[in-house]
Formats: sequence, structure tokens, C-alpha cells
Amino acid sequence: MRRYAAGAALTLVLALAVVARPADALGALRAALASPWFPVLLVGLYAVRPLLGWPISVLSALVGFQYGLAVGVPVALAGALATSLPAYAAGRYAPADGRLFGRFSDGSQRFFAATGDVRGLVAARFAPTPAEPVSAAAGAGDVSLRSFTAGTLVGELPWVVATVALGSGLDAFTMAATDVNPVVVAGGVLAAAALLSPVAYRVWQRRA
Repeated sequence: MRRYAAGAALTLVLALAVVARPADALGALRAALASPWFPVLLVGLYAVRPLLGWPISVLSALVGFQYGLAVGVPVALAGALATSLPAYAAGRYAPADGRLFGRFSDGSQRFFAATGDVRGLVAARFAPTPAEPVSAAAGAGDVSLRSFTAGTLVGELPWVVATVALGSGLDAFTMAATDVNPVVVAGGVLAAAALLSPVAYRVWQRRA
């Protein structure tokens, strides 16, 4: 029963990631910045972010705007890891049987078996892919918590630095803070490809 509840939670998270829009809450985010309770509100925002389906970059930019680059990067990186854990747990405890979750679990396990846990997770984080499916796939793929932590911290670092830097340079917080430079996006794609190309080559050799 616990696995089916986790599967339902995973489905809800992925559905909300499609329909939720952080721009709708821009006024509330600006109000949070002016509140003396901002640290508490920030923890709450990171806690509910997976349910809202917001990209991590929104909160990273918010942290950068409030705290600057030096303090903002470690705070936002810790937040990125913490807010990725619910989807990881949902994927880990989702039922491994059934047509939908069975295929998801099997595909995740094959991917991480081929790439290695940390390498596969870092590559998936480097690529501009939504956070929740990556975290859920890591859980479903039996990636250990230690490997998940290491892969998430390394893989999210460039995105966190980029969005915290954007946020720290703003005069007023807007959704433009989450628009990462296309050069950074291209760099992430190339880095992911570089990490996965040896794996793809080995698979090609086995099939040739």
C-alpha cells in the first residue's frame, strides 16, 4: 500500500509540474522578500516547491536577490538538494509493477546501471531537464541516498550559480531572473553529452 501511495504522489507531482506557473505567485514572492520571516518562508517555499511544480531556478534566483552570490550559492544549493528529496522518495517507493510505473522503474534502472549512479545523475542534472522526473527516476532506479546527494549537488551547482548570480544582480525581483543565458544552457547540454558519450559508445559496441 505504501508503494501505491508513493506512486500516486509521484503522479500528482508530475501533473502539477505541467500546470503550475510561478509567475502567478510573483506578488507573494516579492512580499516574502520584505518580510522579517523570510528565512522561515524560504524553507516553506522549498518544501512546497515540488507540489507547485516550480523550477528550482525560481527559488535560487530569489535567494540570490536576497542574500547575494557568496551566501546565496550554498543556501540555494542546500535548498536544491532538500527540495529534490520528495520526488526521489516517491520514485523509490513507487510500485515496481504495473504498466506505467513498471516501465518507469525498469527504464530508470537500466539507465543508471549503464551510466553509474553519480555519473548518470550529474549528466541528467547538467541537461536542462525538469527536476522532479530526474529525482523520481533516481529513486526508481535504486540510486542510493549518498549517490543521489553527490550527483544532485554536483549537477545542480552550475545552474544554482547561474541563477543566484542573475538574482543578485537585479534591482527588483522578476521572473526574468530565472531566464538562464542560452550559453549556460548549451554548456549544460554539452557537459551532459560528454559524460554520457562513453556510455553510448559502449552500448553501440555491444550491439554492433
